[in-house]
Amino acid sequence: MNILDALLEWRSLLGEEGALDAASAQKKFGLNTIGSQRRLLGSLQPQDAAQIPAIVRIANRWHVPIYPIATGHNWGYGSALPAADDCVLLDLGRLDRILEFDSRLGYVTVEPGVTQQQLHDYIVDHRLKFMVPTTGAGPTCSILGNAVEKGYGITPNEDHFGAILSLKAVLPDGSIYQSTLHAMGGYESDKIFKWKLGPVVEGLFAQGNLGIVTQVTLALARKPENVTEFVAFIDEDHFEDAVIAVARIKQQLGALVGGVNLMNKRRLLSMVDAGKVWKQDGAMAETQVRDLAAKRQLPDWAMLGGIYGPDELVAGARAHIKAQLKPFAKQVLFFSRKRLNILRKLVAILPRGRTRGTVESMHQGLNLLEGVPSRVALPLAYLKNPIRPTGTQNLAPDRDHCGLIWFAPLLPIDPALTRDFTQEIVRVCLAAGIDPLITLTTISERCFDVTIPIVFDGNSASELDRARRCYDSLIALAREFGVFPYRLDIEAMRKCFDGKESSSLQMMKKIEQALDPNGILAPGRYSSLSG
Repeated sequence: MNILDALLEWRSLLGEEGALDAASAQKKFGLNTIGSQRRLLGSLQPQDAAQIPAIVRIANRWHVPIYPIATGHNWGYGSALPAADDCVLLDLGRLDRILEFDSRLGYVTVEPGVTQQQLHDYIVDHRLKFMVPTTGAGPTCSILGNAVEKGYGITPNEDHFGAILSLKAVLPDGSIYQSTLHAMGGYESDKIFKWKLGPVVEGLFAQGNLGIVTQVTLALARKPENVTEFVAFIDEDHFEDAVIAVARIKQQLGALVGGVNLMNKRRLLSMVDAGKVWKQDGAMAETQVRDLAAKRQLPDWAMLGGIYGPDELVAGARAHIKAQLKPFAKQVLFFSRKRLNILRKLVAILPRGRTRGTVESMHQGLNLLEGVPSRVALPLAYLKNPIRPTGTQNLAPDRDHCGLIWFAPLLPIDPALTRDFTQEIVRVCLAAGIDPLITLTTISERCFDVTIPIVFDGNSASELDRARRCYDSLIALAREFGVFPYRLDIEAMRKCFDGKESSSLQMMKKIEQALDPNGILAPGRYSSLSG
């Protein structure tokens, strides 16, 4: 490895500001919410995707590993840091062009630096009736990065990697990958048919290190005539009934309903003036949680989702959902944009209080359901932070030393299994002194993603140790139940992949060795660093 000669060549290609040395890269990208440390060799910032093949060839010539990032806002999973030490970060944030938007066929082609907010602004400016594939990570996060990382949301196109129709990538030797359809001259077919011709190779670029994805074409959900938010309050005794109802709603209503969330009372409390009440070290006592939830009229579980379609279909779906939930739910509420706007005007004249806050929460929730990027979920990262955010505009969890690690296993939508698993999550988290903040989100009619934010004081080494031990215990618990996360942070990648052998991992290692014999592209990213 010769980093000095490599940097000289990269600076000749990108300019002085486009190729930073180790100290500058460490200062710019070293912060993260999971307490990780990585030794960086530098960072590169191309201004055009056409520069990437040359960047890769230089990396090969001098045997210097490079690690691509999009916006670097991978909060809770490692932020901008690589999976291994001694990498040069390849920052693709300046590649931020929306290359094509076909409003007739409903797809968009974007580069890695295009954010949720940028796509939303484009849609608004061009008066297009489409929804951004929003996530709780917020407006500054990459559309492409989230999709390639197999992210999901609660708008009708829940599965964001599933929404990728085609992609373009630079391979570890600097050559360009495009599909067999494109190679055969079917470049128009390539943009509208996910499964291509012959073997489906595109999946190798998801959560992988076999190529640098420089653009994706995504199917977008159209904004319907009516988007109605539904919220139901559920007692613990009826939790299994709620899981059964979620499955039936998803099975019977199909595309009329997007992702559905089930959130426990601790997660709900974390969304309601948490800075005033939350215990900073250790977990809040269950008695205090019950008292606070009762004071704020919060249920044991809340169900939230969106209905999408013409008015008459939404009316029918609303009646169906109400019929499913009425036998056991304490309360079932529906909010259309029209109704919510009226409520917001009415409560605006009231003093700030619970009613006003509830209506504003419903407004923020409906924004996400409509595909409007929001920072509403970002204060969660500050739950155990001495810094208390007064708004959401300037939140930066890395900069403010927030502590946040995501645990996100995939779970069948089975009532008994879901009950047992969530109860065990509560037990494991409380034993570790971590608040069990649980959200179950449907990715399909058969699959929940269970998201547990492990929130801690990022300034405390002992709290970081507590959080890491909790994560390890949750991984062990998941394996007992036969489930596993869909996504890992950069520390968990090492623990879960290094030293592991299976036919699938052996196959991937052979592909890596064939495509990247010098091991220069994202070493350790969802792969073993050994062997």
